[in-house]
Amino acid sequence: MASEYPDRKSIAEIESTIGSIKKMLMVSAIFAAVGYLLVGAAIFFELTSFHPLLENYFTQFPDTSLAGGSGGTRGAAVNSALAEIHKWPSTLLWLKLGGVGHIPLGIFISLAAIVRALSIMPHRLSYEMERAQE
Repeated sequence: MASEYPDRKSIAEIESTIGSIKKMLMVSAIFAAVGYLLVGAAIFFELTSFHPLLENYFTQFPDTSLAGGSGGTRGAAVNSALAEIHKWPSTLLWLKLGGVGHIPLGIFISLAAIVRALSIMPHRLSYEMERAQE
């Protein structure tokens, strides 16, 4: 019966392709997970550390802006608080890496794995139909 289907892939080729599809899905899951962790960590640090820092600044110095303070002793306190705010590392890069980099790449690799799985379905189905006829 193998001569009826000359262009059919062998069982070994199908199993090898299935193994590579599983690896692709694992890689895509890792990329997506890292992306979601980066985005989640950026949002967590922003909400738990940076926003309270800004809130404290605006409650202590309601009549000043983030541009700078006035002179005298009050100016030193304002400038000290501003220096603390400006030293805070930006989490924008984490959001960019997570949202724009890792998550779509994980989705793309998953879609590529789905396309590969769909491409071997006719070959696998032919073996299953052949086995059902026996």
